[in-house]
Order: sequence, then structure tokens, then C-alpha cells
Amino acid sequence: MTTTPPTVLVADDDPRNRSLLAAFLAPTCAVVEAASGEAALTVFAERPVDLVLLDVVMPDLSGLEVCQRIKAHGERGFVPVVLLTGLADQEHRNAGLAAGADEFVTKPFDRRELLLRVGALLRRREQERRIHEQEARLQAQLDELRRLQAFKDELFGLIVHDVRNPLTGVIGFLDLLVHALRDKDPRLTRYAELALEGGRKVEEVLGSVLEVQLLEGGAVPLHRARRPLRAIVDDAVSSVLGSAGSVSIEVQADVDPVLEADVRLLRRAVENLLANALKYSPPRGAVVVSIRQEGEQVELAVEDRGPGVPDPLKGVLFQKFGSVEARSGGARRGHGLGLHLVKLVASAHGGAVSVRDREGGGTTFAMRLPVDH
Repeated sequence: MTTTPPTVLVADDDPRNRSLLAAFLAPTCAVVEAASGEAALTVFAERPVDLVLLDVVMPDLSGLEVCQRIKAHGERGFVPVVLLTGLADQEHRNAGLAAGADEFVTKPFDRRELLLRVGALLRRREQERRIHEQEARLQAQLDELRRLQAFKDELFGLIVHDVRNPLTGVIGFLDLLVHALRDKDPRLTRYAELALEGGRKVEEVLGSVLEVQLLEGGAVPLHRARRPLRAIVDDAVSSVLGSAGSVSIEVQADVDPVLEADVRLLRRAVENLLANALKYSPPRGAVVVSIRQEGEQVELAVEDRGPGVPDPLKGVLFQKFGSVEARSGGARRGHGLGLHLVKLVASAHGGAVSVRDREGGGTTFAMRLPVDH
């Protein structure tokens, strides 16, 4: 496969120097000549150039001025400039560096030195071009992922909206059916109750999806109110007791800080932590909720005696759809939004979440929240 040789622009008002440089470079480069600084800028503006060789002293524009203007074209990426000068003192080199020059070759120039310097700069340009192309490809991939994420979120929103409306009717009619069958047909009543329970679970999942989307987009305004944290925890415990079965829930609170928080969202987050702990607790096990204050923050921790979480998975549990089963290839035991919602609620209140092993076995999920004064 043939490759296009790099293009080198040679700008010098002396035609003999241009011819000599062209002869040196011709075996490996495509050479374009310019007899003045203005002509060099015209060539640079009209065609791609990979490297510029500039005589410093030219009658219209000096090589330093041309170098400055070329370097101002940042959209071209890295275009190396080599100054050809008969002035080798440090003051003139400093002036060249200030103009943006990448290399100097002193007249009369040595052919091998010239080719080595030009070759090194062309390799550097090629490397930076490849890096730029890789960055552009990555950026395009990120843009595509963002587009797909936005499309998925929009689709989710439409599905939630279109499903919730008929689901509300289904749940309502099932509720009527349960009341109509009660005391008439116990078997059919139980079937209707199970269908109603399933409909309400679907409604809960759809509500979680919608709330997560709104929180992710910052579209949920926080309705803050001052409330003791223990009261929020007690309300959450009461709401999940019906699904606790033989698992007990104990609340340990040495302090009872008052939070300026959205009580509904915070209670929902605590309910999700409790539901997660109950799901993985063994029969007749215990879930412990503890409240500890450390300086300006309070930690609300929910501990279970379940199978624990492998270390590689601890960092993904609070991600959307980040259940242990889904990450490890097992059967999903939830929709993977509960802990993600906990993280979103904590972040919305200026807090954070964490997961760690519980001493003696099990897992501790915690929220850290700022304390109101």
C-alpha cells in the first residue's frame, strides 16, 4: 500500500536555497516552494502542509512573523516550523522560540542535520495526528453514547407514561373485584388479590423508573422541611414491616439529628435500603439500622447478615441496574433501581453513599448526609 509523502513548505527569497532544500527533501517529501513570507502564508492557507522551513530574513515578512501567523492556526493541529538562520546567537534563538519555532538550522546547513531534524519533527506530527484522530473517534463514540442514552431515557419516559395510565385502571378494577368476591369465593378472591399485588408491584417499578429519570435530570425540586432523622427512619421501617417476614428490624440511634431534607424522598431512600437488606437476609435474621453523627455529617447505616458482596462488585452496586445477580451473571432478584435511587437522593441532599463488609458477615449500606443546625 502506497502512502502519501508529507508536504514540506520551503519559504526563502533566495532561489538557490530553495532548490538546494528541495533537492535534499525530494526523496521522501513533497516540496512546495514560496519566494516570500506572504507567498508562504498563501500556500499555507490553500493546502495542507506537514512542516514549514522558513528563512528568517525575507524582504516582505520576516520568518518570525510568518511563524507566529502559522502557529496561530490552531485548527491545523501541530505543524512544526524550522527556522533557517545565519544568526546563531542566543538572542535570535530566543526570538525564534518566542515566535513559536520548533527547531533551528543554521546556515550554511548540513544536509544530514537538516534531514534528521525534519524527520524527527515529521514523526512527531504523525504521532500527534494519530492521537488527535483517536481522540476524535472517542469523542464521536461518546457523543453517540449520549445520543443513545437520551433516546433510551425518552423511550423509557414514553413507556412509563403509556403503561401507567391503563395500569391504573387495571389496579382499580382488580381492587373492585377483590371486594366483590370477598365472602363469596375464597379461591377466586385469593387469585384476584395476587393479581392486585402484582399490579401494584409493576406500578412501583414504573414509579421508580420515572423518579430515577427525573432525579438524574435534576427535574425533581426538593421540598425541604426540618425533620428528625429518627422519625423518617421509623416511618420507613413501618412501611416495610409487612414484607419482613421472620426477619427483625432494629433501630440503634445514639443521636437524633434534625435534617433539612425532602422527607418523602429521604424516606423512600431508607425504604430501598431496608428492602435490599430484607431481600438478602436469612430467615429469622436481623437487619440493624444505626444513626451516628460525625462532625457536620450523619451516617445512616443499614446492616444485614446476608451473603455479602464481592469486592469487585462493590463499586457498581449503586449504578443503574447494578444488582449483584446481574453483574455476576445470576438471576436478577430486583429491577436494579433501588440502590441507584438511594445514591441520587443522597447526592441531591449533598451527601454520598457507600457499601462495606459487616463485621462477622453480611453487608452494610450507608448514606452520609449533612446535618442542619
